[in-house]
Amino acid sequence: MFKKILSLFKSQPELANQISASASSLPSTAPIPTRMVRSRRKKSKSDGDWTRQPEEPSTAQQLHALPGEYKILNDLLVANTKSRSGYSSIDHVVIGPRGIFVIETRNLTTGEIRGGRREANWTVSSSRIKMYNPLMQHRGHVEAIQAHLGDYKRVRLVSMVTFTNRCRISVDPAVRYVNSDELIIYDHELVETILRKTERLETEVPETLYKEQDIQAIYNMLSAVNSTDPQIRADHMEKAKGIK
Repeated sequence: MFKKILSLFKSQPELANQISASASSLPSTAPIPTRMVRSRRKKSKSDGDWTRQPEEPSTAQQLHALPGEYKILNDLLVANTKSRSGYSSIDHVVIGPRGIFVIETRNLTTGEIRGGRREANWTVSSSRIKMYNPLMQHRGHVEAIQAHLGDYKRVRLVSMVTFTNRCRISVDPAVRYVNSDELIIYDHELVETILRKTERLETEVPETLYKEQDIQAIYNMLSAVNSTDPQIRADHMEKAKGIK
């Protein structure tokens, strides 16, 4: 069979040239970014088949879109004497030229979130259980970070709580604008909000500018107090289960 195919190409060189030209015109393949390769399984309601859906970028991946002068720390566990577990777990910290952004991510995927800035309990339309005001809860995390800043305790700290865009945020408008230091936003707004808040801080306090060495010093301090001990982290998670 192979000999017959070979003889065909020898007898018809123009056919071989056409095939070669067609192959060379095909687009070259390029590596696909890792975050685009990841996917999740989703079941179709119509026929019960399973299809592949692209996964949304994680918060850590989104933060990499920030300019190079910003330093990022993920999954911090720092000592906090005011916490029942003795520690505070912080999802993300971004150190920028005008301040520090302390970020908590909430994975609520359905329902409408309602609540006021000073209300202790918020409601979620998809659940009968009330949600403790996430800004109030997150204040402990912000204070824990501030306690470890050494000579940089006067740096401006911005509290940010993100929700997925699959739920609806209907909260106090005051915490939806960048003039506030406590913000409730959708996760896809995170990078843009950090940049807009930085511009706002530059306008408010133009003389406050942290240089590269200052940002690196803060990054080093927070890295040093981050507990990576698996047992300490496991104990914290166990104790935190009972904390609402």
